[in-house]
Amino acid sequence: MKTRNELYNGEGSELLRFITTYHTLLYEQVLRLFPKNRDSIKSLITSLVKQGRIIHDKENDLLCDTAESASNPDYGMIAAFWVLLDFKKAVVYHTSGDFPIKLNFFSKDEWYEILYIPLEQEYLINHVMESQSADQVKRLVVLENEGQARKVTIDNVVAFCLVDTTSGVVSYYTKK
Repeated sequence: MKTRNELYNGEGSELLRFITTYHTLLYEQVLRLFPKNRDSIKSLITSLVKQGRIIHDKENDLLCDTAESASNPDYGMIAAFWVLLDFKKAVVYHTSGDFPIKLNFFSKDEWYEILYIPLEQEYLINHVMESQSADQVKRLVVLENEGQARKVTIDNVVAFCLVDTTSGVVSYYTKK
């Protein structure tokens, strides 16, 4: 008889790591992390929810690590995670970041940060990022609207991103 870990090829621990690292992800985002095994991942999610190890907010279709995350989801992290999924094939490692950086990921020999800037927070984020060393990092900045880009003065921005959080479609552009 196979163990649960053998059945899911270690995906359970990986799935738990993603949810505990990012606290709240859309159900579809988690499925896109495991594109070859969607059905088994759905079963695994159901099992983890029954065990009380994760929370599935069916109304908002969110997978969360705690009741706090479920009641106060970080939509900036969800938007940043859509950007990460666009780079999934090239990503070697990814993890959460410290404010105002939502995510860090490594792709071959390159280091990327994904920042999320809410409306009217551009100057605050600019000020915080002034003290951040940017020598070797490339930055992807998620905005709520295109007009915010002219207010952003952060170094090493390779692209600004607009994210449709329901479909996961990310639009990339640079400042002119």
